[in-house]
Amino acid sequence: MSWRACLCDTMTGLLGQQIDIPGFTWSMTVSNSSFSTTRDKGVGADEVSGLQLPWSQIPGSTPTARADALMCGKRGLVLFWHGVLDGDASLGTPIIGGVFGVRSSSQQDVSIPLDSIPTVLGDRILAHEDGFGTNAAHTAPGGYAWQGLSLRAIACEVIRQCTSAKPGGTLPIDLPWLGEQGGHQRTDYQDWDVQNQSCKQILTKLTNVTSGPDMQFRPYLSDSQHVRYRFEAGSDGDVYLGQKTVHSLDYHPLGGTLEDLKVDRMAPAQRFYATGAGSDKATICCLAEDLTLCRRSDPWPLREGVYSDPDAKSWDVLKSHAQAKLAANSKPLMQLSGTIDANDVDASGMPLHAPGTFWPGEIFEVSITGFPDLPDGIYRQRLMKMSGDQTGKVTLLFDICEDPCT
Repeated sequence: MSWRACLCDTMTGLLGQQIDIPGFTWSMTVSNSSFSTTRDKGVGADEVSGLQLPWSQIPGSTPTARADALMCGKRGLVLFWHGVLDGDASLGTPIIGGVFGVRSSSQQDVSIPLDSIPTVLGDRILAHEDGFGTNAAHTAPGGYAWQGLSLRAIACEVIRQCTSAKPGGTLPIDLPWLGEQGGHQRTDYQDWDVQNQSCKQILTKLTNVTSGPDMQFRPYLSDSQHVRYRFEAGSDGDVYLGQKTVHSLDYHPLGGTLEDLKVDRMAPAQRFYATGAGSDKATICCLAEDLTLCRRSDPWPLREGVYSDPDAKSWDVLKSHAQAKLAANSKPLMQLSGTIDANDVDASGMPLHAPGTFWPGEIFEVSITGFPDLPDGIYRQRLMKMSGDQTGKVTLLFDICEDPCT
């Protein structure tokens, strides 16, 4: 049971030669999981680093052929988890993939980063073809207006406009929510505002609105020779990504399926000073506060934060955002992390938690016993990030939640 790597074509997802990679690190997120009072969600991102490939692994008998196999932007790599149930001829389950970034070659090997799909979409701009500076005034008066759609349908349309609607823009991405009805509208995507309209920027803004959906790109094999990326996104009614089962892990200092448990903690914040649209003394301002913990018999000391949303043009909108920020931080918080072994099997030899059977954004029930400063119990946790290296060890980082010890 191990990782396998395969070269691929960026635009078609056509798989190329399987290669051996001496070492690498990888990570996958569904959202921003940083321990901060002012965190935003963002689009789920993948990362593979430490790729240092010996030339013996690169296909091609000439310098030109080897360069073509690793062409920046044109070629990429997919990592597969080959588990106990996969046959020798199978690559396994695709877990993470991307496009080759700026590479550095030496006589012995080549070092090359892997850009995720959201990173690639950061180089795609939402603007009409043949309408940017082409009129008599050399301006860009065009714009996009979408109404009566779900947020994930708007996201799909933005991706479509930035991929298949552009020359040379095709990417192997499935957009299952195109045209889905909903109660949202977006009329402020103007062609002239290209500085703020990369596809990645727009997707990030859609996830960061109040009740914005989780978004993620998951690779899958469409046939034996092609990999594609399915755009997963939460709905207007349930912003989280769907899952078929709740996963289970258990921790005990003498053993368990979850190892190296760590608990990080942060003090509550009782106030947020929020600023919205406007400038200087005309800036819209709102104070959100909950001083309950400061007025207890054993009080918490005051902790304040700031929040800025230049797009909030009304006080009511700014107030709702500030109160949401306060609600997320007004109690003592904690965050769990730990490691699992992807090679673990049960008594019958079936894998317990192989990569590809769970993803960031999904729910785990973590049974904890015997931890020094956390009461015994079952903690319902949402996986925010998983990471690892060329081994089967996988580090799990769960969502920030309320600390039971207040």
